[in-house]
Amino acid sequence: MANDTELPVRTLAAPRRAAKRKRASTARRTRAPDQTREAILRAAVAEFAREGYGGARVDRISKAAKSNDRMLYYYFKSKEKLFHQVIEHCYADLVASEEALDLDFSRPRQALAALVAFNWNYYWAHPELLSILASENLFKGRHVRNNIRRSFANTQLGMLERVLQSGIERREFRPDCDRFHLYLSILSLTYFYRANLYTLSSYTQIDLADQEMRRAWLAHVQAMIEDMVKRKE
Repeated sequence: MANDTELPVRTLAAPRRAAKRKRASTARRTRAPDQTREAILRAAVAEFAREGYGGARVDRISKAAKSNDRMLYYYFKSKEKLFHQVIEHCYADLVASEEALDLDFSRPRQALAALVAFNWNYYWAHPELLSILASENLFKGRHVRNNIRRSFANTQLGMLERVLQSGIERREFRPDCDRFHLYLSILSLTYFYRANLYTLSSYTQIDLADQEMRRAWLAHVQAMIEDMVKRKE
């Protein structure tokens, strides 16, 4: 037989446990919508990157997100609108990562080299972006118009502009360099190698994924970009 002194403890413990379970349940209900939407979005990024827009399937996305088709359509309405949200998500991550760069604008040459390296490294760290952009180009860019285009281009061009202006003020960069051509050059030289890695490796019979090859190409691109802007004495 239990000791009478234990009864009050047990009596009090039961309501406390019930209250704790209720709070946890309430918290789960509060977090669930955001968590479900985020899980679907992450699964969609992986699915669209792997299969392309045409090959991607809603049921696989739902299953990977541990959700169901009904919830997917509730949050995103259609497969195409989900794809639009996937592109926005990828661009937002790229923009946020670039905005987080700690560039030393008092050293413009080093800052420019760091900006080139950022683009190069980002494409290697996020191959899903390359696949999704390839799909979007089949749509002739209709999902990246308006707010996506403005937020993406403004961030990258704005960062580059600050670096160039610093270099001009310090008489390290030419004042007449074409900013837009420089911007396209950075994107082209960092994107093309990574996006065409497998076909280029096969065609040239060189393993372009090799670390030494990658380091050499980055150094080459940084030297090219600096040569485009440096002040000629």
